[in-house]
Amino acid sequence: MGLLGEMLVERGSISVDQLHQGLAASRQGGQRLGTHLVDLGFINEGALLEALADQHGVPYVSESILLEYLRSFDGGMLPPPMIHSLRVVPFRKVRDRIQVAMSNPGDPETIDRIANYTQLHVEPFIASDRTIELAMDRVPPTGTADVDSDEDLLTDVVREDEVTSRWDDLWSSHVDPRLLLQMHSRPKATHVVLMARFPTLEPVGSDGARAGDVIREDVSFVRLLGAATSAAEVGETLVRFAARRLDRIGLFAVHHGKISGWMGRGLPLDAREIRDFSVAANVPSLFWELEDHDSYVGAIPAGQMNDELLEVLGQPAPAEVVVVPMALGGRVKGYLVGDNPGRTVSNTICQELALAARASGDALGVVLRGRPQ
Repeated sequence: MGLLGEMLVERGSISVDQLHQGLAASRQGGQRLGTHLVDLGFINEGALLEALADQHGVPYVSESILLEYLRSFDGGMLPPPMIHSLRVVPFRKVRDRIQVAMSNPGDPETIDRIANYTQLHVEPFIASDRTIELAMDRVPPTGTADVDSDEDLLTDVVREDEVTSRWDDLWSSHVDPRLLLQMHSRPKATHVVLMARFPTLEPVGSDGARAGDVIREDVSFVRLLGAATSAAEVGETLVRFAARRLDRIGLFAVHHGKISGWMGRGLPLDAREIRDFSVAANVPSLFWELEDHDSYVGAIPAGQMNDELLEVLGQPAPAEVVVVPMALGGRVKGYLVGDNPGRTVSNTICQELALAARASGDALGVVLRGRPQ
């Protein structure tokens, strides 16, 4: 894990002089370096979150997405005293996992305490201090008994440095009995796979690539497409480029007469759910309704397969999606589907992504040249 300031300078996000100013402000004001760099106008919060996500090796969640999740979150997972003590924001439960926004996702003690209390595996997401501060009071209250202090876990009840001579003290209850029943095991933080490859579905980035980086420049996008040596790299490059316009992105491959999940990025996409999605190309669905090479912007129509696609995209349900085909030699080989939760998608974004998908199809042709398609 590199130092944040050094990472930002290496990326060209800030200058060395700006780093020194930020460090000086941090020493005087007591807040984190990133907070001061944003306050000074040297960097925007999006760029800061990208750097923090790379630094900690976890995904990030923006303020708008986090608040949108909390609006649709149907029940709290942690009591308010614990949320404020740990400065964390639980915002989504997926099967046996809980997704939590944190400003310090590398703190194993905090993750263990959340896992102990919820009996769920913890998926940490990086968020700015300001976002955490704003969101803590918007977490729905939990239905379990609140704790009154940091003594909220069994591991905190008995301390080696506490000596008592009163026999009764050894048997007195320091935590709610309902909590004791929840503390029989200690789930750990689970590894978060942001992307998966199709059809082998290996974790993207396992070869050292920084799959989390957003490609913001057209020149960089074209250069990376030209350097791609596999279909997976082409797909990853397209998804990373689309991430500059969309918060939630899924890439679907057309393979042996089926449209199957290939890779995805952004909340609340789950790599396993993307992997499990598959629909025959001749079965009515959002993809089937598109004419060859057509792009689409709008709501996802009703229908069985479209409902399954909505489940893959997760909550909040998209107001509008953009769908652009990736074609090779006149045949569609994939579809990019994306949205900005709670907001519409402009035709300008659709046109930009359609051009990017067309370039990706050309790059795929170069990669696959001489091989069966």
